[in-house]
Amino acid sequence: MKEKIKTFPTLPGVYLMKDADGKVLYVGKAGNIRSRVLNYFRRSGDNRPRIPSLMARVADLDYLVTDTEKEALILENHLIKEYRPKYNVDLRDDKTYCHLRIDLSQEYPRPVFVRRPRDDGALYFGPYTSSSSARSTLRWLRKIFPFRSCSDNLFRHRSRPCLYHQVGSCPAPCLGRVSPEEYRKILDDLILFLRGRKRPLLTALRRRMKDESAKLEYEKAALSLDRIRAIEETLEHQKVSRLGEKDRDIIAYETRERMTVFQVLSMRAGRMGEGRTVSFNHLFPDDGEALSSFLVQYYSDEFLIPGEIFLPFLPAHSGAVRELLAERKGKRVSLAVPVRGVKKQLLLLARKNARAVLRQKLSGPLPEEVLRQLRDRLKLRRVPRRIECFDISNLGGSSAVGSMAVFQGGKKSARDYRRYRIKTVEGPDDYGMIFEVLSRRCRRALEDGVFPELIVVDGGKGQLNAAIRVLEDLGIDYPDIIALAKEKRLQTGRVVRDRVFLPGRKNPVLFRRGSPVLHLLMRIRDEAHRFAVTYHKKLRRKESFTSPLDRIPGIGPVLKSRLLAKFQNLEAIRDASLEGLTEVKGLNRGLAKRIASSLNSPGG
Repeated sequence: MKEKIKTFPTLPGVYLMKDADGKVLYVGKAGNIRSRVLNYFRRSGDNRPRIPSLMARVADLDYLVTDTEKEALILENHLIKEYRPKYNVDLRDDKTYCHLRIDLSQEYPRPVFVRRPRDDGALYFGPYTSSSSARSTLRWLRKIFPFRSCSDNLFRHRSRPCLYHQVGSCPAPCLGRVSPEEYRKILDDLILFLRGRKRPLLTALRRRMKDESAKLEYEKAALSLDRIRAIEETLEHQKVSRLGEKDRDIIAYETRERMTVFQVLSMRAGRMGEGRTVSFNHLFPDDGEALSSFLVQYYSDEFLIPGEIFLPFLPAHSGAVRELLAERKGKRVSLAVPVRGVKKQLLLLARKNARAVLRQKLSGPLPEEVLRQLRDRLKLRRVPRRIECFDISNLGGSSAVGSMAVFQGGKKSARDYRRYRIKTVEGPDDYGMIFEVLSRRCRRALEDGVFPELIVVDGGKGQLNAAIRVLEDLGIDYPDIIALAKEKRLQTGRVVRDRVFLPGRKNPVLFRRGSPVLHLLMRIRDEAHRFAVTYHKKLRRKESFTSPLDRIPGIGPVLKSRLLAKFQNLEAIRDASLEGLTEVKGLNRGLAKRIASSLNSPGG
């Protein structure tokens, strides 16, 4: 390999380290590819203890040249996402954080939470690590700054005020009870509040209250007073930072034994927000490269890049990283290593949090150890590195759906999740539905050869027997199958814990409370349940908005919209003449007769 490296160029780019099977183990970037890679093979060049474990597996090397170091950063990020090398930082999209989105291009904007910001011109606030606390905060803000919360579809078709208007949390723009200008003032105040500019907002509200009082608009003045008092109350509970009102992120990096933790503390408008932790169950060969990759990936879809980022040390290729982040933000981004004062204390605080998370995670078993315990406890044939869990969601048999959640190596693999619309079973038949969903999944597995080591069905012996019958009918005997029954309370008051049912065994397997194995099974069961319920609710919501027009052949969404735009409601369409119907663009006389016949028939 040394001879091969000598032929590498002295240009910027990325290098790939591969094992004997050609699998990419590590992707690195360099300003000089040949010099950087040769450094791994020099005794004096790289004496870090993590390098030997990587180099012992490297059997081949490759490279890709770029024009600049910044391009090398971007290419490295792309290749990490494509190959997911074991020794690289790989921030997978688990949609943990939510952002508040306000689209000011709308006449009456609606603040709404989204999981992934887009570069669409809207305003984004966040990210928030806890969606429940963020939504709770938004409900509180609605009392101070009343805004609409209904969807665009409901907003367009609402005929009377909603309950939020009755309690003063919505000014009812759907019925024109507030002008776009007045509504925009409310949103501007909300935006100032979210940006942390509460004192300028208080000044503006006090001025507005005086103007309203002078004009004898006492109800409006009273509302302004309520907002002033609510904001003043929040200011009393907040500690003003000595660092001013700049946006900053403080990032600490801690590693020990078999784990690495990144801790991010965010300051917005000079005040500390929520902390975020990203952990990995392995070490990285190069701290500088790891921090560089983390920054590029962490801020890849984060449009709220702060102006300053405090770090424990400068990352590899810091100039290129700084340039890339500034390009994404549209403004200068500073990467700094604090050495004294409040800034240094903030970095120490982030490091303290990272160490606490590291201690907590190292005290528990590794995912691989839990999987081995699962194999031994349930006497499975193999370590279940891929687990698929199935659940059913329906309401009396209607809108029945199934879901498949997948865990790889003890962690959820959301991109492998699947959902199923029940096609062959009518009525509330959970066993039949499990049979259908598993049959479809296993037939697909026979085609693509992707089988799990363990199949988990949510339920008891009935669901387990239905799953076993699927494998018997298809002549498959490979995956182990278990059923996981939820904890329940009997009429006597006795609580029956979560139970695992196995094929050919009468009594279920019980785990002690707090068992890592039970915790893993419960996590994947809850994921499958959540995924099924979400899909079921989506279908029911969709069905609740259907109309008799949807059942008429030849009437699609466009013609349906044109009919409702002209006649306003279904009764008017039913009473319209054939000539009136044919006035709708794209609607001929034959289709008009079909509409009249369908809507005026019994049950139409």
